[in-house]
Amino acid sequence: MVTIFKKQNLRIHMIGICGVGMSALAGMLQSQGHMVTGSDTDVYPPISTQLEKLQIPVCKGYSSDTPGKIKPDIVIIGNAISRGNPEVELVLNNRIPYFSMAGALYNFFLYDKEVIGVAGTHGKTTTTSLLAYILEQADMNPSFFIGGIPKNFETNYKVGSGRYFVIEADEYDSAFFEKMPKFIMYRPVHCIMTSLEFDHADIYNNIDEIAVWFTRLRNLIPANGYIVYNNAYSNLSTINNDALSSTVSYGKMSADCCYRYQNEVLTITMDDMAINVTPHIYGDFNHQNITAAVAMALTLQVPVGAIVMAINSFQGVKRRQEILFSNDYLTIIEDFAHHPTAISNVLTQVSEHYSDAAIVAIYEPRSATSRRNVFQDELPLAFSKAHKVIMKRPYRLDKVPAHEQIDIDRVINKLCQMQIPACVLGSVNEIVQEAFSGLSNKRTVMVVMSNGGFDGIYELLLAHTKNVFA
Repeated sequence: MVTIFKKQNLRIHMIGICGVGMSALAGMLQSQGHMVTGSDTDVYPPISTQLEKLQIPVCKGYSSDTPGKIKPDIVIIGNAISRGNPEVELVLNNRIPYFSMAGALYNFFLYDKEVIGVAGTHGKTTTTSLLAYILEQADMNPSFFIGGIPKNFETNYKVGSGRYFVIEADEYDSAFFEKMPKFIMYRPVHCIMTSLEFDHADIYNNIDEIAVWFTRLRNLIPANGYIVYNNAYSNLSTINNDALSSTVSYGKMSADCCYRYQNEVLTITMDDMAINVTPHIYGDFNHQNITAAVAMALTLQVPVGAIVMAINSFQGVKRRQEILFSNDYLTIIEDFAHHPTAISNVLTQVSEHYSDAAIVAIYEPRSATSRRNVFQDELPLAFSKAHKVIMKRPYRLDKVPAHEQIDIDRVINKLCQMQIPACVLGSVNEIVQEAFSGLSNKRTVMVVMSNGGFDGIYELLLAHTKNVFA
């Protein structure tokens, strides 16, 4: 089977192609001369737009006829796909070679690169994007693979000729037939660990189970590799205490690489060297992400000039505090936040940045964890910086076991007890109407948070602004 990855012009079919990672892999494979097709049920921008530009055919929905017509040499199966999928069943029955996204990535692209994996509950996408951009500015021509679209690149992947491959390395399962985190499959030489909290309640029972895999990730890093980790998380410090590779901690204090922010200047110090930058992305959480990328870049001996130039010109990532609309009265920000910590961080950062504005939080519980009751009690506190909260009824709640389902009305009631006006609505049309109903002369910032398409709410909000501000 190893030789198949060295063949040219393979016919490759991807089941679940519209995931952020799968679509990026599709583009990478096509750039190598392979003929790529795909299928999915959830087809929406920006991924659908990206695939259209690449002219990669996508079948909407799954059918056992699809692989039969394409006659693929290899099938790549996304991690959201399960047994019972008609295309999967045909692949298994006909003994067609198949791989996970992570397995295909390693065998096609990572095996001969010096892989830098960026792992952690929060901050992976921004940190990966910035590190890739730093290496790019240093003329190192890196490859990268990211779970979001960096604005400086306008694509979430690149196959470069340089030695480094920077990859967002998450802890979720690779596939139904490969029950291990994707970051294990990538076999990184260097690693950044940004954070470690409980998440993915559909596959992990507690944080200890996740910590086991982070320990195994640590054990993959060779003795001449580097681990950069956030010392704000005691569990990461514990995991890396007895690492056999070199470790670099980062944080506000008592770390190998420290940061402070004052008078709009971020100062990062490491090895008696101080770097002053003025980043476009704001908030303490982003300052941590920047520091992580700088710590790894300095460890790899990237020139300081390239690091400073990259940070000062880094525009952030789409769907991460991305401004969709702004005038003197209203700003609409989109963010991927869905974990309580991420929600709290985003709203805190926005409230500090727009200190004179009313903050309206619009939230869709869509991820496997956010539709469960595991963070039900923590969720109201995550919205404490909002002046108004509007939530959507959870996405496909029937897919979650009844005893695990979030009680969204209980969350709303708690917010009201906290004196924060809050409501839950069933459709995005209702949400848009509610969001605009309370606008006044005071500046308003709407923060829209979901890890999915949110039923096209972004386009509806922008259309409504044209009516309001025509």
